[in-house]
Amino acid sequence: MNHKVDVAIVGTGPGGYVAAIRCAQLGLTVGVVEDDRPGGVCLNWGCIPTKALLRNAEVVSLLGRAAEFGIRLSGFEVNYAEAVQRSRRVADRMAKGVEFLFRKNKITLFPGRGTLTSKSVVEVKGTSGVETLEARAVILATGSEPKSLPGVAIDEKTVISSTGAVRNERAPKSLAIIGAGAVGVEFADVYAAYGVQVTLLEALPRIVPLEDEEVAKELTRTFTRRGITVKTGVKVASAKPGGPGLVVETDDGKLEVEQVLMAVGRAAKVTGLGLEAVGVQLERGFVKVSPLMETSVKGLYAIGDMAGAPLLAHKAMAEGVVAAESIAGRAPRPLDYGNIPSCTYCRPQIASIGSSEARAREQGRDVTVGKFPFTASGKAVALGETEGFIKVVADKATGELLGVHIVGPEATEIIHEFAVGRTLEATLEEIIHTIHAHPTLSEAALEATLAALGQAIHI
Repeated sequence: MNHKVDVAIVGTGPGGYVAAIRCAQLGLTVGVVEDDRPGGVCLNWGCIPTKALLRNAEVVSLLGRAAEFGIRLSGFEVNYAEAVQRSRRVADRMAKGVEFLFRKNKITLFPGRGTLTSKSVVEVKGTSGVETLEARAVILATGSEPKSLPGVAIDEKTVISSTGAVRNERAPKSLAIIGAGAVGVEFADVYAAYGVQVTLLEALPRIVPLEDEEVAKELTRTFTRRGITVKTGVKVASAKPGGPGLVVETDDGKLEVEQVLMAVGRAAKVTGLGLEAVGVQLERGFVKVSPLMETSVKGLYAIGDMAGAPLLAHKAMAEGVVAAESIAGRAPRPLDYGNIPSCTYCRPQIASIGSSEARAREQGRDVTVGKFPFTASGKAVALGETEGFIKVVADKATGELLGVHIVGPEATEIIHEFAVGRTLEATLEEIIHTIHAHPTLSEAALEATLAALGQAIHI
């Protein structure tokens, strides 16, 4: 069957479904193609189920500290399988929500795998046969997939990816996590809370290598106190059957573990889409796009992970809106890629935006830095969550916010104050004249800003 729509979208992850809804809001007819379930990897196998697992881990940890709060427990039982089952229910609920939004906005879902046969035609191979979508514009939003190391094959049994980690209902007794970026440290948090002996292996000199150096040091200290083994500057050569499951060979020696989690990054899903046939240009494995998300082929757009770094769901969503509005003839404002928050949901949480202190100095900026520890926050002390700090990096002469780095409780919520501030080009002076409620964790944002001006009150 042949169907005609204004816009065809391949992939319904955060970028794809947001683009579809925005197109529909702008009066365009939309057909979306999905070979899994609406919501993509993020909703079904990534962001959402992972956060559900992290919440379970947080509750387990809190119960273990119950005596600090005057609560005596005679003992409690944790069940990792039930934690995974809960995470699947959460993901299922959210996927149903996306399906509802499609119906509400009169968006037609075509289950199956989509391939371009021309710049305006998508062939869909589904269980019921082959259909084609002919569209005035096409948006590609196929996302990314886990990468591995040479010679280490992901089988989702002994060597698992993040997808396997959210599916497997049995926690191993010992686990090596290769790669200590956001995915690696989040799963280190989850598994350690359930008593797994976790070893975190990172080839670069520090964990969470994209974050500020002081943030990485703080997280390393916290993880080490919790019994997670952190090894940096270590390169993995192989992971072969042996010992309790696998023998991981590194340039630092051998490690015997039951299971390995591969968390060395993700690669754009660009194969099998027909990109070569229609002349779509790639750059370092990603689809090359304009500021309005159009590829090298007019009328063909690409968004999200396949369009390049940062590989973040909220970046994909924003790009989906830009693409939709461009197709509808609007004049969308291109994304400011230097003002996208980065969030990691381990405990303590990490969030950042803009430049690190080191990068700002490398760029020749004369900076002032303000830090405020959560140990001095009344709300953090009351919560019993005092690990970490907020660090503000600003231009010394103008007060321009160059970067903010948070490690600590609810860091991923607090960061948005600074995101809005940078969008509005707020200075340190303007932030300190914004009254913050007491007692709140966000007061630490005010105090760190005051510290950058040499005016901190509570330290």
